[in-house]
Amino acid sequence: MQNATGVIKKLKRMMGIKTDLQLSIILDVKPNTISSWKKRNSLQYEGLIALCKEHKIDLNELFFSDSTAVYNTSYHKRKVKMISIDHHFEYFLDPEKTLATAPSYVFPTTEEVDTAFQVSVDNMSPTIKMTSYVISKRISIEDLQLWHIYLFILKDKGIVLYRYKRKTDDGKLLLISDNPAFENIEVKVDDVKEVFCVRGVFLPNMKVANEG
Repeated sequence: MQNATGVIKKLKRMMGIKTDLQLSIILDVKPNTISSWKKRNSLQYEGLIALCKEHKIDLNELFFSDSTAVYNTSYHKRKVKMISIDHHFEYFLDPEKTLATAPSYVFPTTEEVDTAFQVSVDNMSPTIKMTSYVISKRISIEDLQLWHIYLFILKDKGIVLYRYKRKTDDGKLLLISDNPAFENIEVKVDDVKEVFCVRGVFLPNMKVANEG
């Protein structure tokens, strides 16, 4: 994967523009924001993904120095649908429709993954920071493992990200935050619409959320 400077340089070439100022206007960010991304080696992925979707730019071609390197026999196991914060509610109401129109991205991982959700709350900080994308695989609730991080689609709470601690005596799922400023929650199994095992985080210099 290219660094932030490389991505910005390639995006300007794809868009047919020459300056960071022109790119900042297109992305609707302050002119010094682009310079800040380069210095911190970080990017605002939500805006970039939306821009790529609008202009039909291939995400793999943009983010990888050699986009052909990720296309091999396990391609479909790593083709991930990207769900930004703006589309969380849409996904909650109609997952199939949202996935059909969501942009795809192929991750250079040997693990099987299918969906990446942008994090909207800071309850898992510092392990996972808000606005990053968690790379995940849809699983059965019976496959939950203690202390792993999961993304849950809950009937009354929407899309939430927690670490699974254990089952309570009355059969509920006890979910805990890594950020002590946030409360832990108990969830009824019947309230879980979907569950995704988090297998990584899409943000430069971020550590993998679950290992092994």
